[in-house]
Order: sequence, then structure tokens, then C-alpha cells
Amino acid sequence: MARQRSPSISTVISERSILIRTIVSIVVIIGVSITWALSTQFSKTAIKTNPDKFSAPYFMMFFSTSFMSMCYPVYMLYEFFSRHNVKVAHVAAQGIFGSKGWTILSWLKTVGPFLFLWICANYSYTRSLMSITPSIATSISATNTAIVYVLSILVLGDRFNIFKILSILFAIAGVVVISVDHSKLSAHFIGIILAIVSATSAAIYKVLFKRQIGSASLGQVSLFMSSLGMLDLCVNWIPPLVLGLTDVEHIEFDYIPWAPMAIGACLSLLFNFLINFGIALLNPLTVSIGMLMGIPLNAAIDVIFRHTPLTFLYLLGTGLIMISFVLIVFPYELVFNKFKKSAKVAQETKENENIEQNSSDNTTKYGTVNHEESAIEKV
Repeated sequence: MARQRSPSISTVISERSILIRTIVSIVVIIGVSITWALSTQFSKTAIKTNPDKFSAPYFMMFFSTSFMSMCYPVYMLYEFFSRHNVKVAHVAAQGIFGSKGWTILSWLKTVGPFLFLWICANYSYTRSLMSITPSIATSISATNTAIVYVLSILVLGDRFNIFKILSILFAIAGVVVISVDHSKLSAHFIGIILAIVSATSAAIYKVLFKRQIGSASLGQVSLFMSSLGMLDLCVNWIPPLVLGLTDVEHIEFDYIPWAPMAIGACLSLLFNFLINFGIALLNPLTVSIGMLMGIPLNAAIDVIFRHTPLTFLYLLGTGLIMISFVLIVFPYELVFNKFKKSAKVAQETKENENIEQNSSDNTTKYGTVNHEESAIEKV
């Protein structure tokens, strides 16, 4: 019998890393979808609480972004209580600012462009909620998946992948169906334009983050988020002040819905941490699928808590997005590697059996000839 070769150590490690990556992808996608849905719901509640007394989407965006400054201190506390070398961790985290580490110039140069894209994406999205329905806004915003994939090919040099292409097609189809489901509701042109701007800005942000930051560590992602929040506190307070003084945004401080704003900001902090870390650890497309998963989850919350009627088109769109989810996280590399490995082992086993069979036939043949020759000699 031919012995089957045991898998090499490198093959086992490779398969294990693929499995771990798949599990992390699922966790990130679920986390992104839940935090995005809940933060959107609380933002929606804050906007609708008392619109005559408080109507300030830019102020809400500024307030939410400022919470991100807490990310890095929390990470450093984790390093301290884990008995790690805090100084070494801090030096390693500063790698995102280049070889010289953190300086005012490197801070502005690295974080500044991302803050601009951040403002474009988040303010446009929040502002669009005042003109169009949340379902249409989230649907249009989530179509950044297609933009992300195109930019990933152009900027990051990603290869064409049939599973990712099918995932995008199913995701866009689901988004279109859900949008059609709400097409009877009023939708203003300005709101649609703002949602498209939000989707485009978010896609550029994700791809550029992956290109510039690369495979960042947890500490580097935490420092980047805190740097973004601190830059927001330093310079981004001016626009809401101007908008408030000119009454473009109406704010009466006695009527500011602090509770839903604070809860929404905390959820947004967790959401954006998962976004940035997911982009650094995985890829922008996986994070975008997580955002797409937030659409049916948001609709489900509306159905259960806001008593929005459940429609066939909503169920169909949800099903299409679920198919997209399965396609993007399916560990096809692991499955294909196992299939190829099994086929190779089966082929080698068959070849060994054929060799043994030929060897056995030859032995029998030569044994018979020798026996006949011995008999002739005796005669």
C-alpha cells in the first residue's frame, strides 16, 4: 500500500491563516453592519426629536467626530493593563506618520486629507437625511462598494475576482430593489446628490487609507483615529459656529438632544474603528459589504420599533444582499486548496498503485519464466 504524504507545515499554516482571516472578516462585517445601523437610528432620532429647535447636521457630525480622540488613550490603557511596554507600543504606533514619527507637519499632512474626505462623506450623508428618506440615503451611500472595487483595481492593483464581481452585482441589485421599494416616497434632487457625494467620498477615503496606511496595527489605527478626532476639535469647530451664527443651522442649546447624540457618537466611534481597522487588516471591499448589510438591518429596526410595513421588495432586496454577504466571506481559497490537494493526493495514490501493480505483474511474469527454465534444465 502507498502511504499518503502528510501536509507540509507551510500548507497547514497557510490554511489556518485563511481560516482566521475568514472568521475575522465575518466578525468585522457583522460589527460594521450593527454599529452603522444603530448609529444611524440614533442620529435619526436626534434629528427628529425637535426639528424646530434643533436642526444642525454639521454640528452633529463635528460632535460625533470629536469622540474619536478617545480611541488612542483607550488603546494605551489596554497596553498598560496588559503589562506590555507602553513606550515601545507608542513608538510603533507613530510609524503611520513616517520615519520621524509624530510632528505637527506630519500630523497635518497625514490626517488633513482624510479629515476633508471624512467631512464630505459624513456631513453629506447626515444632510441628505433632511431631504430624502433614510432608506434611500443608506442605499445610495452603500453603493460605494462598486466605487471601492474600481478604485482598488486602479489604485491598489487588485486582481479581478469572480466572487467579488458577483458579490458587487448582488449587492447593487439588492440596493436597487430596496430603493425601488421606497421610490413612492418624496425624494429631493439635492438629497440624492448629497448621498452620491457621500458614497464617492467614503470610497476614496477607504482606498486611500489602505494605500497610505497599509496593513496597520491596532495601535496605529487607534492613533490615526485619535489624530483625526483631535484635528477635528482644533479646526472643525469653525464651520458649525459660522453656520449657527448665520442661522443656516438652527441650534437652541436647551433643546439639543444630548442623549441620542452621545449614544450615536459612541456607536459611530466603534463603527469607524471597525472601518479603519477592517480596511487595514482586510480590504476596503469587505468593509463596504458590512455597510451593505446595515441596510436590511436598519429596515428591520424600522419594522420592529418604528412599525414600518414589511414589503416583498424589502425581503427580496435583503435576500440579494445576504447572497452578497456569503459570496464576499466565502473561503474559496481554503476550499479550492483542499480540493486541489485532495485531487493531487488521489492522483499520486493512483499512480503509486499502478506502479505497484506493474511491478507485481513483472515479478509474476519473470517468476513464471524462471520456473519454466528450471524445469527444462531438469529434463
